[in-house]
Amino acid sequence: TTVDEKYVENIWALLKNAIQEIQKKNNSGLSFEELYRNAYTMVLHKYGERLYTGLKEVVTQHLEHKVREDVLHSLHNNFLQTLNQAWNDHTTSMTMIRDILMYMDRVYVQQNEVDNVYNLGLIIFRDQ
Repeated sequence: TTVDEKYVENIWALLKNAIQEIQKKNNSGLSFEELYRNAYTMVLHKYGERLYTGLKEVVTQHLEHKVREDVLHSLHNNFLQTLNQAWNDHTTSMTMIRDILMYMDRVYVQQNEVDNVYNLGLIIFRDQ
């Protein structure tokens, strides 16, 4: 069975929101099983690239807008502490995001020889 674009966009919106909640540390209300299933559905129906690109955008935006500002504000104050905290928060959230997107890591990432979810997050952090 094929899925239509609208359905895929709805799934992506749900996943995007979940990723953003994880980044804000509001993940208590999230069903990781449901999120995993949705990510699985996207990859299964050949929307892995949409999911991968979307992930890249969401992580980049979060780092550019929220994290970079926090770190820049701390330049004359507790810079290293803030940077270290930002790094720890980022690696924690990327671990949770990786758990949701495990199927994409196993299938889409392998087939397309791109960076896995966790490494992608580290690379984006470094580049931002």
